[in-house]
Amino acid sequence: MIYKLIEEPILNWFSKIGISETISHGIYYASIVLFFLVCSILLLQICKRAFRFVGLRISQKTNNIIDDKLYENSFFTKLSLLLPLIFFDKCIESLFEHYQISFNLLSTLISMLYVIFFYMLTNSVLKTINYVYDKKNRTTGRSINNIIQAINVLVIIICVIVFISLLFNRSTVMILKGFGALSAVLMLVFKDTILGFVGGIQLAFNKIVLIGDWIEMPEYGADGTVTEISLITVKVQNWDKTITTIPTYNLVTNGVKNWREASESKTRRILRSIYIDASSVKFCDDELLQRLEKVEAIKDYLKSREQEIVEHNKKFNIDESIEINGRRQTNIGIFRMYLYYYLKNNKDIDKNSIFLVRQKQAKNHGIPIEIYVFTNTSEFVAFENIQSDIFDHIYASIGYFDLRMYQSPSGSDITNK
Repeated sequence: MIYKLIEEPILNWFSKIGISETISHGIYYASIVLFFLVCSILLLQICKRAFRFVGLRISQKTNNIIDDKLYENSFFTKLSLLLPLIFFDKCIESLFEHYQISFNLLSTLISMLYVIFFYMLTNSVLKTINYVYDKKNRTTGRSINNIIQAINVLVIIICVIVFISLLFNRSTVMILKGFGALSAVLMLVFKDTILGFVGGIQLAFNKIVLIGDWIEMPEYGADGTVTEISLITVKVQNWDKTITTIPTYNLVTNGVKNWREASESKTRRILRSIYIDASSVKFCDDELLQRLEKVEAIKDYLKSREQEIVEHNKKFNIDESIEINGRRQTNIGIFRMYLYYYLKNNKDIDKNSIFLVRQKQAKNHGIPIEIYVFTNTSEFVAFENIQSDIFDHIYASIGYFDLRMYQSPSGSDITNK
């Protein structure tokens, strides 16, 4: 054995220069440990270069993104730590067995290095899994980032427990019992993490929110696209390019408005009202009806409607000298039908969705005519342009029906009077 070959000459030399036997043995053991450490460091450098080269060759020769991401996350570099660590561990173990000595601190440090190696390797693998999953599910918006972070936290907790058991030379069962006694404190400290993990699981399985979804949560000032779902928070990029972070669990417990279904259906709702000045509402006289019969969208409707009214009044012998007798057309009723046919003929309105033009209960600021239709696109800019074009036309056409829109009087209105 090499120890026997070098032990006697070295100890004799120490004795000749006046070093005591106890100190000589200590220096001898330390020198061997240092020698093993230097050899391990040299082996580490060799392994690093070899593993990097192999990892690079594998990632270049295959079309698989897994090995590419493993290389990017330094998986092969971290894996190269294993051989030097095993080499150093076995050398120290053989040294202790040969001389029947014990060096608990060094053994503990080596065991801790194994734990650190395990965490580093696991972390690289988790990052790779997260990246590959996100890349394959980019179009669906699904993310397991919060689950990966939860697993990472769990691995850290396990490593910390093992560290403590090694440091104090206690079994992990005893350490866990100790943590059981501190469970209330741990629950308080890791409250957000635990709630975030639970919320993240619910978000993932119920598809409440996905990356790329447009959501609204006014209580958090969030109105924009989800860019990241993590263990504790969800990041939302608002339309003004600001970032809002929302606790993950709150997306489950609080109400969140998600526009995903609207985006996927390729439609978006227009729900707006026009307020008509009640004083401008009237029965249509012959002059107004003749003018409105020239409107292309409603000329057929007006003819059939007028014929129906005339027949009804004749049937019941209605005295038409008084306008409120019998049936008559009103300018607000014709205007409502005009909006109906105008929107029916609009190529940008989806005819298969809910289509409604209705009069709602009059309020102190006028009579609302509500438009409830869907555009055939959900794209934000296109939708706004379509909606604006429609209401530009409506505002300009109201006067043609002898109607006025209601608006609160301004200072100039009062001054002019």
